[in-house]
Amino acid sequence: YRERAAKKLKELEGADELAEDLENELADIRIQMKAAAAKITKKRRDAAKMLEQKVTGELAFLDMAKVRFHIEVTPLPDFSAAGADKIGFLVSTNPGEPLLPLSKIASGGELSRVMLSLKALSAERAAIPSMVFDEIDTGISGRTAQVVAQKMWDIARYRQVICVTHLQQIAAMATRHYLIQKAENNGRTNTSVTELTGEARVRELARMLSGVSENSESGLAHARTMLSEAQAYREKQ
Repeated sequence: YRERAAKKLKELEGADELAEDLENELADIRIQMKAAAAKITKKRRDAAKMLEQKVTGELAFLDMAKVRFHIEVTPLPDFSAAGADKIGFLVSTNPGEPLLPLSKIASGGELSRVMLSLKALSAERAAIPSMVFDEIDTGISGRTAQVVAQKMWDIARYRQVICVTHLQQIAAMATRHYLIQKAENNGRTNTSVTELTGEARVRELARMLSGVSENSESGLAHARTMLSEAQAYREKQ
């Protein structure tokens, strides 16, 4: 007991000195942190310039040729869990418009394409074996839908891609097509997943094209053409 009491007394009597030592140690650590943070900030800014160019190129392919994309690296007054910088994505989707935060000005279709661009670039390096896209087609149609489908296939060259979609262009580009259906059975909702091949896939694409009928001759002919063109694109890549 005497030994414990003596140790406690020594700690109490030297509290001011201990506090001063800790403050000095903390000051040294902050100097080291600032030096490390400055190096990270420089690396982030260098990487941001390269990523800006690559994302802009991807967006041009995705039918956003006039877009301006900028990554803003802003020093913080103090450290955060992410370091000493605040990272912001700024974008101008129309000529003559200023760069503004992506989250405030981009439409659903534009956000989908920016995300797809980032995923396409990360797929070349990331170790994630599979990527899941849930309705990446939000807010897009026509030619844009076609180039998004092509970009999805480009990603699939590096990773397994699973995509939930309502667009026929994206469905046609896939190597495998599954139909997901919900039905009520004895008061419960059941979900079924069926792989579509051959004529069944053609008919489902025709239904997606028309919105109603899977037996339209023009719809069936269009579906076969889409599958043929998608296969030609995949083989070319």
